[in-house]
Amino acid sequence: MSDNKKLECGIISPNAATVIVSAVLETVGQVRFGDGTEVNLTVTEKDLVPTPGGGFVEKVVFSGSKRRGVDRRTIHALRNQMVRKVENNQDQGPLFDCYIPALCSECPTCWLYGSVGALVGKAAEKKNYNIKSRVLYASALSVEPSDIAVAVHNRNAPNELDHTTGEAGIHSEELIKANVHFPTITVLDRVVNWEIGAFAHALLENVNGNRYTAASARQGGIRFSELDGGEKMIVVDVSKRGIFPLETVKVPGEETDFNKVKEMFANAGNLEHIKKSFESQGFACEDSEGGGFKVKNGETTLWTVKKENGVITVSQGEGDQAKVLMTRYIGNRAYGFLRERQEDCKRFFEDCTDKAWKQTLTEIRKRLGLKETSSAT
Repeated sequence: MSDNKKLECGIISPNAATVIVSAVLETVGQVRFGDGTEVNLTVTEKDLVPTPGGGFVEKVVFSGSKRRGVDRRTIHALRNQMVRKVENNQDQGPLFDCYIPALCSECPTCWLYGSVGALVGKAAEKKNYNIKSRVLYASALSVEPSDIAVAVHNRNAPNELDHTTGEAGIHSEELIKANVHFPTITVLDRVVNWEIGAFAHALLENVNGNRYTAASARQGGIRFSELDGGEKMIVVDVSKRGIFPLETVKVPGEETDFNKVKEMFANAGNLEHIKKSFESQGFACEDSEGGGFKVKNGETTLWTVKKENGVITVSQGEGDQAKVLMTRYIGNRAYGFLRERQEDCKRFFEDCTDKAWKQTLTEIRKRLGLKETSSAT
């Protein structure tokens, strides 16, 4: 890499985009996300959700903060493996002394996932600012009600010699059963490809490695749910302008029928369903010459919607003036998109030298009006 190459950051990049990732995660075996302990019972977080008929249904909660913490640690691990203090192959530790809870407020991960600066003392002279996370995690509710999704198991620790449990006695814990489904939504705001890849790396490898679950060494894990044809239930929407004419896939909190959830994800890639949705909003739709259809308001064409190889594009304008307003990746193609961005993240960390990142950090501070008092400058 050239010494004067500057590394990209979504905060200052003209190539930044907004990305919305909708995915259904499904438990495999018995899992526990962890919440707290009441006397001798380890409980799973649950919530009462009002229903349209005036009643309520209790759902299991997969906390967004739980996912965020696990994801950030996974990104830190990759960063620390690939970014070194010196520009050679010697293993001299990570360039950035940054970990939870002592975040540095200087490294690329902090400028993506956020950090809290010091308010007083000498530490405030180096980082007297807060960084807002650009990766926003929503908590997910189980599709299945808690009375179906949760079971209580008893555990004890008997002495091998006398077969007694001593003071520990019997402890109970609530476990989430297999085949419980959690529709998740994550919004990435003003991100470039490597930043999408950082999130993608965490999501894909934490699902692969069962790292979202507590006590996963002796319990089950999580996978991406699939439609009947084997397509993964993932939808990724990307827009540089942050405008999404296609509605994000969001499952109502009171929904308890997983077949309806599958239908929602299938419809996200169904052009005929999307066409009817635009028509219900009062627009006229007509077939386009190159496939897909045009969405019109009177005689004016607002958007052209096309689908090819698991990718839907929504363009504005016609002919040479047409510009893609948003792109939707569906199912296995969405999974592939996330894998592609994961490689972008790896390449970023490979190129992330002290000198290159300092150039980016200097421009970030200049744009935001921050004083250059950090040890990284």
